[in-house]
Amino acid sequence: MEYWSFFKQFVERTFAPKGNPMRPPFYLVVFLAGMLTALLSVESFGQATITYAQLNGTVQDASGRVLPKASVLLRSLDTNQTYKSVTNDAGFYVVPNLPPGRYEEVVEYSGLGKYTNSGIVLSVGQTATVNLTLKLATVRETVEVTTEVPPVEPTRTELSQVIDTKQIESLPISGRLFTDFALLTPGVATGRTSLQSTITEFEVTRVSFGGMRDLSNIVTVDGADTINTVTGSQRATPPQEAVSEFRVVNNNFGAEYGRALGGIVNIVTKSGTNTLHGSVYEYLQSSATDSRSLLQPRSQVFALRQNQFGGTLGGPIRKDRTFLFMNYEGQRRGESPSYPSFLTDNLAVLNAAKVAMGIAPEDLNILKTKDNDYGIAKLDHQLNNQNRLSVRYNVEDGRDLHLLVGNTLDGGGIGAPSSGHDALIRDQSLVGTLNSVLKSNLVNTALVQYARRHYDFPGDSGQPNLDIPNLFMTGHNFGVLDAIFESRVQLSDSVSWVKGSHAAKFGFDSNYVMDYVTWPGFTPMRIVLPGVGCLAEFANYVNPAANVPVGFCPLPLFLNGTPIVFWGSPIGSGPSSAIQGTLPPPIPTDWQHAYLAAQTSNFSETLNHSYWGFFAQDQWRLTQKLTFNYGLRYDFESGLSKQVFPTHYHGFQPRIGLAYSPNNKTVIRSGFGIFDDRYNLSFFFITQPQRPVVIPGVDLPGVRTGAGTATWALSQFVAAPGAMAPSGDPWSQVIGGAGLPADAAKNLILTGQVPPTFLTGPPGTLVPVGLGGVDHQSPIPYSEQGNLEIDREIGNGFTISAGYMFVAAHHLVRAENLNVCPTRGVNDSTTFCPPAGPAPIGWPAGKDYFSPIPVLAAVGNPLYTNAGLLYFTDNTGSSAYHGLTLQAAKNAGRYARFNANYTLSHTLDDGTFTTFVSTPQDLYRRNLERANSNQDVRHRFVANFTVYGPQNTLLRNFELSNIVTIQSPRPFTMFVGFDANGDTNPVTDRVGNQGRNTYWGDNLRSWDTRLSRAFHLKENLTMDLMVDVFNVLNRQNVDEVNSVYGTYGFCNGQIPHGYGDATTLAIQAGRVGSCPAGIGAPPFPSNGFGTARTMLNPRQFQFAAKFSF
Repeated sequence: MEYWSFFKQFVERTFAPKGNPMRPPFYLVVFLAGMLTALLSVESFGQATITYAQLNGTVQDASGRVLPKASVLLRSLDTNQTYKSVTNDAGFYVVPNLPPGRYEEVVEYSGLGKYTNSGIVLSVGQTATVNLTLKLATVRETVEVTTEVPPVEPTRTELSQVIDTKQIESLPISGRLFTDFALLTPGVATGRTSLQSTITEFEVTRVSFGGMRDLSNIVTVDGADTINTVTGSQRATPPQEAVSEFRVVNNNFGAEYGRALGGIVNIVTKSGTNTLHGSVYEYLQSSATDSRSLLQPRSQVFALRQNQFGGTLGGPIRKDRTFLFMNYEGQRRGESPSYPSFLTDNLAVLNAAKVAMGIAPEDLNILKTKDNDYGIAKLDHQLNNQNRLSVRYNVEDGRDLHLLVGNTLDGGGIGAPSSGHDALIRDQSLVGTLNSVLKSNLVNTALVQYARRHYDFPGDSGQPNLDIPNLFMTGHNFGVLDAIFESRVQLSDSVSWVKGSHAAKFGFDSNYVMDYVTWPGFTPMRIVLPGVGCLAEFANYVNPAANVPVGFCPLPLFLNGTPIVFWGSPIGSGPSSAIQGTLPPPIPTDWQHAYLAAQTSNFSETLNHSYWGFFAQDQWRLTQKLTFNYGLRYDFESGLSKQVFPTHYHGFQPRIGLAYSPNNKTVIRSGFGIFDDRYNLSFFFITQPQRPVVIPGVDLPGVRTGAGTATWALSQFVAAPGAMAPSGDPWSQVIGGAGLPADAAKNLILTGQVPPTFLTGPPGTLVPVGLGGVDHQSPIPYSEQGNLEIDREIGNGFTISAGYMFVAAHHLVRAENLNVCPTRGVNDSTTFCPPAGPAPIGWPAGKDYFSPIPVLAAVGNPLYTNAGLLYFTDNTGSSAYHGLTLQAAKNAGRYARFNANYTLSHTLDDGTFTTFVSTPQDLYRRNLERANSNQDVRHRFVANFTVYGPQNTLLRNFELSNIVTIQSPRPFTMFVGFDANGDTNPVTDRVGNQGRNTYWGDNLRSWDTRLSRAFHLKENLTMDLMVDVFNVLNRQNVDEVNSVYGTYGFCNGQIPHGYGDATTLAIQAGRVGSCPAGIGAPPFPSNGFGTARTMLNPRQFQFAAKFSF
């Protein structure tokens, strides 16, 4: 631990903020070299071997007698590097830690013929088995064969699949995001954890493994961790042209993998070889050749143009010793956003209201642009016969403008252009790996990484957030992080040891992570407006001369369109901190910025923390047919105890697996294990900086004894007649018995002034600053994973498999608003909850109604009127996934190769995430949240296949590749669209007694294809021309549906169940009436219910040319 203490102090001093909180270190190269030297002198072990392959097998003679002490030599055909092994007394050999690639195997035994096989190809993470038979020879002779590695892996117990180089090069992928290839594997689907939320980096592909949250995966590049700890998203990953292959691990992975309860994507980049090779390429998309979707009508201008271009170069610097590979890729993309009909149909009213309030109108013709540059350089050097060094540097510069526009934002609304943000990204990583053969049966691999990611995400405007719950919003989005800066130092080392019938690994992995985050939540103000009619009503209140046409608004007239507002309170140590009872500086009403630059430090937080992981695992070859894999992993996180979480030291994770292979064409594998996740840090940063609890000594519902809290800078003002502001304050005319949320919102729009901050107040006063709480004793989330699979080779290289996967996750983070009156009301001096009034007419039987004041209907009192919003997260959530998979594959052949899989699954959970839209509808009956998960996909079929033209025909050098995806609908929750039950949260109310996710969206049917032709211009120069067609049949695939019903009870007893069903179509046609007649209930459900919110791409063409030498 002295070594680690020194290391930690050194890093903190090196990276200490000097003006910039994530200033790049000057002595980085010296530091990395020193750490690499330290690794060679310290007995430590880690997870650095996950990118390597292993070859094993049994050597015997023609009579079946095993041959001990036979020599095995493996030579790389790309770099000429050699690896050696010797068979044990059972004739068994193992060659560990092999870089993926092509190999020649030579086996010799005294008195028998020499065996040479030059057809071995190993992939990332593979445990390949090649059994050999040597023949008796009177004269020394050599048997030379070219035999591929059998497709069935008889010793593997995990469920995984490799996406190889040929698939990456051949298959059509829109945007050429190679991580999309993970979606080709069974048990995997697009992740929806952050559905209706923007707390994560949404521009990356999110993947759910086994129904788990997509924030709980691990992505590694050459063994180095590439996950952003704040968001759970992958950082910059290499361009497709730089990727050799990768393995997708779906279930029951070994003990060498950690910090993930979902799945693993393990990427290997290309390396230079003894042959000079390279390429230049260009991929082009244009709306001139594309079709339009339902959300791109002819009346709207739509444009799309994308160029992706670059080049690669690889080869020897010194033959057989030093190799270099480089790749540059640029992307230039401009695209018109698409908008749902409920935004375009109400655009005139929206802009009239904004103009009336002196706010710039929306311009739907804005372009979303993406100008990115990627670079990677990788150097491999054979130091001597025992040591090989690999060093890789990659960088991404991204300039993505007007993001979020047309996307779903926090609260469920589609973002208008004024809600856009610009992503300015600089992501760098420097990784060094040293592979050392200590003995023929002992191999060490050490890895060191330094990575930095700067992710600036400023808003396109600072306009007040006008939020139509679950439908659309304008202005500064309240949910995103405006900046995420992260630096990571990773050190790991592993030892592979072969002894007898055992192939053991021991490992150690540590990560020191430095984070800096800015979250100016709810600045300048979130103004909740339950419908377009309420927006118009509020605009006329701000500007009485405007006379904006008013439609239906489910609120009493005296509320002037808004029942609740939120605003940010800059509480902290910065120069513009809010002071009790005083007005903060006003914000300029040109709305260029949502807050003052001097207030940035008040909304920012830093955190330095560490991940530690240790493992030991063994592959025990009990017999030639039976393999037992077992291991133990131990993880913990440190550095969080000073803020919220004490260090959790109970991270023991046992894992076992069995593989039985009755013959060389069949394997039955099964396994079970415990898998720890990481703490979800997104909400953790939002609850900073800490300060004293607003209302100390109060027993909050749902909070366990001893739970610690941290607070956020947020104020909430809800209409609560009878609650007075502290006496003598300068805002009594607004926050008092006569003041209402509309008054605070009006004053902000006209003057840029938010109300003063009140941290404390006597009983009976309204203190709007709220509390963001995190359970201090939250345990680490973990999952139990089990699997059973039968894998069988039929014919030459054709395999079929059937499997079952089970994943149960525990201690998942979920959120709740604690400041909600009990339904019966408590009329005392502590809670200020008057006796409950009667529910509105037509209120669903058995459903709780929280509002104690009948005249306000949908507007309720908080439990503690001197506390504001009390938002709390704890790790009490759980989920369960059951999945059956079928797969058929043929990965080698002269004319065709294919892979097809089908997954039948079901996922249940009781919570989704930490945002407002994820909170329970009823605080006092959280068990009602158990329902279909956002990740639920009942049926999913994916096939990819490639057909090659015969060489002796006119079709020679032609190649046709395809991806076909068929998927059943995803679930959605039917929302009321306003705060119907009076708990002050307008985005969680469900219709009737329906649970979460009871309305089903659209089926997914997609077919992508690529036609390519290779032209051999010279002996070593080839030109490939390619045409990709995405969504060949131009099917209108609806991604998200509008599930806002518009009222709290089902009208005329007709309950819609899915996209396009008879009830949904009747609602859209205005043929459903007889709605509940209570206050806030419209006469008809919303005719936009069940329409498309977002859509997947229509038919698009991509044209490409690539020159290779």
